[in-house]
This record gives sequence, C-alpha cells and structure tokens, in this order.
Amino acid sequence: MRRILFLLCILLTLTVGCNKAKENEVTVWTEAQGIANSIAEDDKNADIFMFNDRVYEIFSSDSNVHDSSEEKVGEIQKVYSPGDTFQNGMATKLPIGAMVYTTSIGNSFLLVNVDGKWVEYKSLPQG
Repeated sequence: MRRILFLLCILLTLTVGCNKAKENEVTVWTEAQGIANSIAEDDKNADIFMFNDRVYEIFSSDSNVHDSSEEKVGEIQKVYSPGDTFQNGMATKLPIGAMVYTTSIGNSFLLVNVDGKWVEYKSLPQG
C-alpha cells in the first residue's frame, strides 16, 4: 500500500513538473495586428480589415470609384470575433468571400465589392 502511494506521488510530481507553464508564453504581434486588435476591441462598430499587413477602415460605403484599372488582389477570408488575433484577410464587418480590388487613386485605398456594391477603404497610418 505504501509503495502504491509512493508511486502515485512520484507520478503526480512528474506530471505537474513536466507541464509547460502558460505564463511563459509570449504573443508577438505585428504593428498592423496591434492596431487592428486595438480598434476592434475599443469600437464594436468599427468597419476595418487587414490586408498585406496594413489596416484599412471604411472611407465611403457608396463609392463611385469604379474604373477599368481596378485589379482583384484578394478576398476576405475570416470574420473577426472578440478574442481573435487579427490576421491578413480578416475583417470586422465584411463577409467572407468579399473581393478586394486596387484603385487608380493610389495604394492608400482599396475597394471591396460586397454583393455588387463598391465600398471604399482607406489605409490607416502606421508607425
């Protein structure tokens, strides 16, 4: 009986001692992820998405900017939920599958086509 109790104590000590402590884990975010996570946590109505390590916020929901120089560059792949870490292709309001396009205005703006409607987004300053 003493042997069994002794073996159980040793087994318990080894099990507890070999577990990795979660307090030593470090989460490393890019600057864009930090900006996006901060905005999404502070404003539940924020309409943002992250693309190519840049954060874009809604600029105009009734965009007349539409010309032949637009090129499809990606699509929304995930919708942000509280507690998520923002990633490229993730949005707070845009649906999965919404197509992202360049504009002739410049690289500070992107267009997103949502159900045939063009929505214009402007990149946020970083650094």
